[in-house]
Amino acid sequence: MLTEEEFKQVKEQLFNQIENFPDEEKQTAMQQIESMNPEQLEEFLIKNNLIKQGNCIFCSIAGGETLSYKVAENKEAIAVLDINPLSRGQILIIPKQHKPIEECPEAMKLAQESAKLLKTKLKADEVKTESSNVQGHGIINVIPLYKNQKLERKKAEDKELYELQQILIKQEEKKPAEQEKPREIKEVKVEDLPKAPVRFP
Repeated sequence: MLTEEEFKQVKEQLFNQIENFPDEEKQTAMQQIESMNPEQLEEFLIKNNLIKQGNCIFCSIAGGETLSYKVAENKEAIAVLDINPLSRGQILIIPKQHKPIEECPEAMKLAQESAKLLKTKLKADEVKTESSNVQGHGIINVIPLYKNQKLERKKAEDKELYELQQILIKQEEKKPAEQEKPREIKEVKVEDLPKAPVRFP
């Protein structure tokens, strides 16, 4: 049975997947998903083979099959912008392989780096991380906290996600190294050179 957190996350991922459906189909699918309880949703996932690793939404994002806004990665995990963030710039850390977060130490390392990135680039006052496993695939939510801003989940526009991605991946400009002053070359006259002793054969 899906936990409440898994239930919410799976529903959100399904909403994202039907985003490009024709309007009429989209409305019907959204109503159908919205009306399901956790047990019915799990049944739906099994019936449609979405619960298997091959069709896992997180595997699909990590494998580049589903559009995402990637901001960083390492050998074991990728960091993408959450498309339904609780706050501006929320990042989702997804292991590249379908396994629990406990088996992916590099994912936690990437989460820490992402937290620093949010503080530096987006001036977050604080950053909290929450890890969970959805159908066996571990994820870490890296949530930036800002003063006077309450956490509220809402869908982010593509334009906003793209702009945030550009801010977060932009390298810090390095200041040009100070140019060395050219050395002064002292003019030496021949008569100033030390005279070698005269040698006889």
